[in-house]
Amino acid sequence: MSDVAFFSIGFILYLISALFLLFASLTKKEKIGDFAMLVGFIGSLMQLPGFIIRGIAISFIPLTNTFEAVTFFAFAIMFISFFFFMKREGMIFVKLIVVLFVVALAAIASSPLAPSEARPPVPALQSYWLILHISFAFIGEVFFAIAFATGLVYLLSKNEKTREKMDGITYRAIAAGFPLYTLGALIFGAIWAKYAWGRYWSWDPKETWSLIGWFVYAGYLHARLMFNWKGKRSAWLAVIGFLVLIFTFFGVNYLIPGLHSYTG
Repeated sequence: MSDVAFFSIGFILYLISALFLLFASLTKKEKIGDFAMLVGFIGSLMQLPGFIIRGIAISFIPLTNTFEAVTFFAFAIMFISFFFFMKREGMIFVKLIVVLFVVALAAIASSPLAPSEARPPVPALQSYWLILHISFAFIGEVFFAIAFATGLVYLLSKNEKTREKMDGITYRAIAAGFPLYTLGALIFGAIWAKYAWGRYWSWDPKETWSLIGWFVYAGYLHARLMFNWKGKRSAWLAVIGFLVLIFTFFGVNYLIPGLHSYTG
């Protein structure tokens, strides 16, 4: 089987997982939601051989173009979310939002926006600092995606117990993701920029928007820890922060020319 075949199987299982979660949200059956997450987790495992095959084909770690990055992000969200949500009850709507986002990523990876042809990366991308930069940033963003979902459920819910639970999980997710994102997006990113272009920072559009996103989450944690911000204001920051990061990846890549845009 080809690498794309393994990725496609994973994408199909993500869609099946989303459908089961949609049914679980309508019936409010937690066990169906748990089964849906298991299906999605199996989908993420099915993608691992695809990454291995593609890595062998290009003689490098496959994280250097749009298809590979989007596929890895979908994999990371599904894989980590499965463990994050284990033994957490009353999270069906949160799981549904997260998995629907994974399905959206899979759809982008399957579209003309992300050609799936395996090609060796250009010399500037053949750096393990780049791999650290991308992987740590994306893993941090997995927790931000979870915080986005819990923040959104908080804003949509009228149940006080649900809102209190969502507020606590949002904080823990952002607290976990922030240091990973800081390492990946800013520190490892700056080191890679020095390797690739001879300077740590150039105010490239992606660098600028990554910094804006970092400030949103830094502001969230500062307000939470110093001023005990909770509730609606914190939920809005979690939602806005993730939307900034989505624009940083997709909006900047496709709308604003810059050094960091993925190609192919």
